[in-house]
Amino acid sequence: MCHRTPRVFDRRAWLAAAVLAASVVCLPPSVAQAGKGLCATAAAEHSAPPYVAVVSAFPAELAPIAAATEIETTIQIAGRDFYVGRLGGVSVLLGLTGIGLVNATNRAHDLLAHGQIAGLVMSGTAGTRHHIGDVVLASEMAESDRKGVFHPNAALFALARRAATALPEPLERCTPVPPQSPDAPVVCLLFDPAIIFGGNAVSGDPFGGHAFPCTPGGDEIVGCKLPAPTVSRATVATFEPRQTSTSDVEDMETAAVARAAARRRVPFLAVRAASDGGGDPLGDRGFPAQFLDYYRLAAHNAGDVTRAVIAELGRLARDRSARRTCRLLAAHRWRSAAKRIAARPNG
Repeated sequence: MCHRTPRVFDRRAWLAAAVLAASVVCLPPSVAQAGKGLCATAAAEHSAPPYVAVVSAFPAELAPIAAATEIETTIQIAGRDFYVGRLGGVSVLLGLTGIGLVNATNRAHDLLAHGQIAGLVMSGTAGTRHHIGDVVLASEMAESDRKGVFHPNAALFALARRAATALPEPLERCTPVPPQSPDAPVVCLLFDPAIIFGGNAVSGDPFGGHAFPCTPGGDEIVGCKLPAPTVSRATVATFEPRQTSTSDVEDMETAAVARAAARRRVPFLAVRAASDGGGDPLGDRGFPAQFLDYYRLAAHNAGDVTRAVIAELGRLARDRSARRTCRLLAAHRWRSAAKRIAARPNG
């Protein structure tokens, strides 16, 4: 693959312009539940704390995961809606951070302040130097203008490696283009998407430290809730695409959520699929044309891997021979647990 100049500013600036243009139960705080560990998220027959939280920046990213979850109710955390349900036999909370570092920081702190979160996974799309549709689980995450490098939780990373070898079906490589049009032709990628472990994820803030609101009743990119109407291309009609990223992963939220999780000592994993990158059968058009054409495909692939990781956790928790691994997880001995996960297919 050839290397090209970064287009970080243009990607973020476009999303900024798009956003700017464009019965509930309260969850009580509790710090005791999360101490039971990751395996405890699969202990109950019905959704109950502790939970694995899955968050995405915008509705279309979370939609494939929500569609696969047995949603039982909706709760509010700091005035924001979250779905409560079961996914792969694991109790989960599903919610949106909103687009951008400031929103991601605020939502992550609100979520983690309740203490009922045993693990946190961020699933979504990104620009990468890899092929469109590839799913990247970065080993280093940083904000472009702040110090500090964050790493995925070793045990969740090991579960992801194991899950990647047993996906129920191949990653998606074909999608209608544009995806929101019912009569759109189907376009297939030039390469079969792969799952890539390692590399760096860079999250930046083009909004000058300000949070911007989602759009009530808006589309599935800038809207506030699921489900949402289709995205309008009018907001980018005059935008000139730039070059594809040379970063492994480029987004606007991951590092902020990783920072919040690190402060709370909550295990974190980021799953990002390329919505714009190489291997485009329609040509190297860059952002935002590729993003608008492939964001649903990317969200689908990231969602598949996220679901597989959570299902792998559920299998581990139900495996009697993996009790020692679960005890290590409950004791936050992540690296020891990761070694056992990697060494034994059955936990």
